[in-house]
Amino acid sequence: MKKVLLASTAVVAFAGAAAAQDLSIGGFVEFEAYYGDNYDVGAGRSIDDLDFAVDAGLNFDYSQSTKSGLEYGMHFELDMLSSDADGVDFINGGQSTVAFNDGYVFINSALGNVKMGDTGDAGEAANQLHVPFLAPGAIEGDTYAALEFEQVFYSNSFVGVDFEASVDDDSNWALGIGYSADVGGVTIALGMSAAEEALAGSVGATVGGLAFGVNYAMEEVAATTEYAAAGVSYTMGALSVGTGVETEIRHAAGTGEEYETNYLVGATYELADGLVLGVGAANLDSDSCSNWTAINGNVANNTCTTATALSGRGQALGVDESRTWTAKASVTVSF
Repeated sequence: MKKVLLASTAVVAFAGAAAAQDLSIGGFVEFEAYYGDNYDVGAGRSIDDLDFAVDAGLNFDYSQSTKSGLEYGMHFELDMLSSDADGVDFINGGQSTVAFNDGYVFINSALGNVKMGDTGDAGEAANQLHVPFLAPGAIEGDTYAALEFEQVFYSNSFVGVDFEASVDDDSNWALGIGYSADVGGVTIALGMSAAEEALAGSVGATVGGLAFGVNYAMEEVAATTEYAAAGVSYTMGALSVGTGVETEIRHAAGTGEEYETNYLVGATYELADGLVLGVGAANLDSDSCSNWTAINGNVANNTCTTATALSGRGQALGVDESRTWTAKASVTVSF
């Protein structure tokens, strides 16, 4: 994270503010290589060879304090993605985009912290895959809560318990409660997230470089969807390795239950300051809507759909259910 010193006559003239202020700018560029072994995602799109993409982002953070100790500032992000314009490209069908991500203003005081804008959802349930580097196809769900960009987010801590709450302009709400404690050298972390139609919880433990945990989430929108994940990781110096398993269960009238279970493994290595290498692999249920939505599809009325409707809830390799492998490697430079 680099800091840029800003000063102006307007800043000097502002009552109660310092003459010089810090703007922190951080970012990354990641070169990604993907491989999918007959990874069918429907609508004539499947991957069975090598594919490259470039991901990048910029983060801007500014903070200031009044003489009375009130802290205020802002944060926003720009996400950038470039991939082949090939119609069967693994990442979003091929595109080069720049997108606005989280952006908000904040005010922190003894009464708590308030964010206003695109803040992300309130929630303390943590995903427990514990895979340092995910290959394509992971569901990676934890709260399922989805709010609009424009919202108010409040956080504070009471007697060691972290509390979060958010509400948007359509009265959609989300809550989060988290707690961690050291018990005999083992750090235990508990988290819970709740929204109008979703609930999630997690339990994790860390001892030395070893971390493991489980989490569960459920949402009820058009139908009930459950998600469970468990994982373990180990960090030793610059090297982190981990593995996890996740299962998604969909309950829908007329279609019964549909299960998807994915197995994932990954590792990262910090070769130098700001230079990280990553590798990951996954064994996936390839006939699931989740594999489609993970690469920019959507689910409507319990059917995988795009501009051209796909048949059924999933896209099987042939007629029967199938499994497949995907892999990913990357080189990331960040500052």
